[in-house]
Amino acid sequence: MYDTIDQAALRRVDVHERTADATVYRKVDRRGPEGTAAERTAAVRSGRPPVDEQRSAPAAATRRVAGRGQRDRPTQLTERMAMRVGEAGAAGAVSERGTGAAGRPVAGRGGSRRPGAAREGRPGSAAPSTSRMARAQAGGPGGPDGPVPSRRRGGGRSSRPGQGSRGPMWWRRRPRWLRRLVLAGVFSSILLFVAGIAVIYAATRVPLPDEVKTAQTSIIYYSPTSAQQSTGDEMARLGTVNRTDVPLSQVSKAMQHAALAAEDKRFYSEPGISPKGIARALYVNLTGGDLQGGSTITQQYAKNAYLTQERTFTRKMREIVLAVKLDRKYSKDKILEFYLNTIFFGRNAYGIEAAAKAYFNTTAAQLTPEQGAVLAGLIRSPNYLDPVKNPGPAATRWHEVVATMAAEGWAPASITSAQPPPVIPKPIQNTADTSAQVAYIRDEVVRELTAAGITEQQIKQDGLRITTTIDQSRQIASFQAVNQVLSSAYAAVPDLRTGLSAVEPGTGRILAWYGGSLYGKDAQGREAYEDNVSGAQVQSASTFKTITLIAALQKNINLKSTYAAPAKAYLPGYVVENDESEGGDLGYKNLIEATAASINTVYVPLGQTIGVNNVIATARTLGIRDRTALKSEAGITLGQDSVYPIDMTSVYSVLASNGVRATPHIVDKVVDGNGQVIYSGAVQNPKQVIPAAVARDATYALQSVITDPSGTGHRAALEGGREAAGKTGTSTDFRSAWFCGYTKEIASCVDMFRGEGLVSDQLRGIPGAPDGVYGGTLPARVWKAFMDAALRGVPKSTFDPPAFGGMVQDNAPPSPSPTITAAPDASQGTTGILGGLFGGGDGAGGGTGTTGGGQQQGGTRGGTRPRQTGIIVDPFAGG
Repeated sequence: MYDTIDQAALRRVDVHERTADATVYRKVDRRGPEGTAAERTAAVRSGRPPVDEQRSAPAAATRRVAGRGQRDRPTQLTERMAMRVGEAGAAGAVSERGTGAAGRPVAGRGGSRRPGAAREGRPGSAAPSTSRMARAQAGGPGGPDGPVPSRRRGGGRSSRPGQGSRGPMWWRRRPRWLRRLVLAGVFSSILLFVAGIAVIYAATRVPLPDEVKTAQTSIIYYSPTSAQQSTGDEMARLGTVNRTDVPLSQVSKAMQHAALAAEDKRFYSEPGISPKGIARALYVNLTGGDLQGGSTITQQYAKNAYLTQERTFTRKMREIVLAVKLDRKYSKDKILEFYLNTIFFGRNAYGIEAAAKAYFNTTAAQLTPEQGAVLAGLIRSPNYLDPVKNPGPAATRWHEVVATMAAEGWAPASITSAQPPPVIPKPIQNTADTSAQVAYIRDEVVRELTAAGITEQQIKQDGLRITTTIDQSRQIASFQAVNQVLSSAYAAVPDLRTGLSAVEPGTGRILAWYGGSLYGKDAQGREAYEDNVSGAQVQSASTFKTITLIAALQKNINLKSTYAAPAKAYLPGYVVENDESEGGDLGYKNLIEATAASINTVYVPLGQTIGVNNVIATARTLGIRDRTALKSEAGITLGQDSVYPIDMTSVYSVLASNGVRATPHIVDKVVDGNGQVIYSGAVQNPKQVIPAAVARDATYALQSVITDPSGTGHRAALEGGREAAGKTGTSTDFRSAWFCGYTKEIASCVDMFRGEGLVSDQLRGIPGAPDGVYGGTLPARVWKAFMDAALRGVPKSTFDPPAFGGMVQDNAPPSPSPTITAAPDASQGTTGILGGLFGGGDGAGGGTGTTGGGQQQGGTRGGTRPRQTGIIVDPFAGG
């Protein structure tokens, strides 16, 4: 479609764009309207161009010719026709309106028209053109010079009522009330946020650096000796602060640049805060997540010096406010100085001066760019990124820092291809001013507190007052007992290891702790850090038989039940024999005698009969932790599995408290710098885990280990005839030796082994036990020495009498009926290796068969027993 225009207008425009349907013109002369309509009409009638057109005729003609020269012939003819029609329309408009105002040609205002109408000269074709030309000359509502009514682009549908005019279409099409509500909510949130920041800003005071809380040493105390004391004597200190403040002028530029590269390279150009960090904090708080890192150096200093380490939105806002105030109050250099003097670098080094000494044995002023990058890389995670502990991650972090230093021009580019400088090894802890026992107790205290959720930073910096359960006098007794009995053994066997732990029954309070004779490195180069009470795992040997005994008693088996005790017993897939010192076939023994003599061929089949899984479940109930692997096989009763010694102490303390179990703990309470109790070890929730009757019966059997002259633990008998119960333990090949025992006041265990406790590490060639250490020798003597000293001055106590619960199982064949003839010859009796075991043999079930007339040792010690009828009997009847 072609728009028709007058000839005068055509001279002032040039072709701007042409498509298959239309030609778009543009104005050439910038002067605006050329004159009145009368002047244009007179010029047309006289055949001369208007005055303004004469001035621009050469340029216009040139442009018109240049534009028209590129058009095809049909198009040129159409344009000439349009010019003639335009002249006629202009003349008609002048005569009708009587004005000389010239309107701007407007293309396409008349709607759609077939372009062929003008070319074909159809009737009436000029009328619409004339009408449209007249409307164009008339202009907008205000006449020719008035505004032309706008028209929707693209000819689309009209706007909805209330539709917006700005923003994307999905937003403009929303209801007006909704758009206003959303905008109001956004602006209100912004105002509230700004108001909150303003309130926090006004209420926050920036303390002076001298007022900043510095790290304090935490102190470990013994248990108080009287109710009037809140703590006992001081035992040790934790986290002695290693810090030396230095001015920034005494910190090398290389170190300063390394810190900036690692933590905040825009430190000197930013206003103390990170807008991105603030936006992230707001977003994470609104979405319910945890705050992330990325703070500026000023913010980090504000957090470390003035605030806690909690990760909350409120703390983040206070950090931001403090950072802004610090930035306004102090210079950048001063803030950087504060920061470098307070940051933690690991190895107990606080501040850059202490860190330079700890890692490079130099001063902060002499640090090189390479060394500075190592220290700056530690700030993110001081302990983990120690090059000695984790060289790989530390090297990666170092390359990140030096790459930033090179990019910022703070170090030569060649540094990126270098390798991190070596650091000095971590200094060996000086143990000259403390004993090994205190060091092991200190480590156990830290372990218990960290398990309770108290961080290592709190322990080392917050000035905690830690009261332990350790009884100072009994701790001294443990040390003296080991030295008294084993001093010559340690001199002859340097790799001998001993552990001793004592627990208060019913409460779990650890009263004494001997973790080993060496902590750290001695003058001969020997080194030890593993605790022999809670760190090492040792074969429990026959001390585990106590657990099998308790499991059997809970299965309704009476202590007076008798079982065969051959020299060797054959079980499905397992062969067990007694110790070579116990001779051959021991006849039949009840559980009391079998416990006193620690007879393997009674206890291993007993464990099989009641079920190995029941034995394992009983061990877990009594205190053997889940992470200790216990194999489901017959040898479990003989203590073939390695356990933590403190767990065995827990097992025996349950018996001492008549079946009540309380988790052993070494910390009584922790008080922070504000006087608030933040941890109490007394909350152990003691509970009854086995029936009291079962505990009393087991105690009665374990007493015979000490009281019976032939018992394996008779050397452990306490002075003054004090009642005690216990069990020895000696593992195969003398890999370990134990004695665990208790009174009503204290339960304790002594474990001994060599090296790593392997098959090759045998307890042989030791003074006092050259052929091998049995549990009833050196360990029993150490236990006795400790218990005698620990109970000195304590009134004697007695155990509750046994209940003798359960059913008596007489598994021995009956003795032959007495006659007036000569007594039967015991040497002629024959019994199979498993003869009569667990109801076997001719006498089972009350039968009258015999074993060839041989005499069999029964429930009473050293003699014959009258024949009984039935399986349920009282072997001690009549004495």
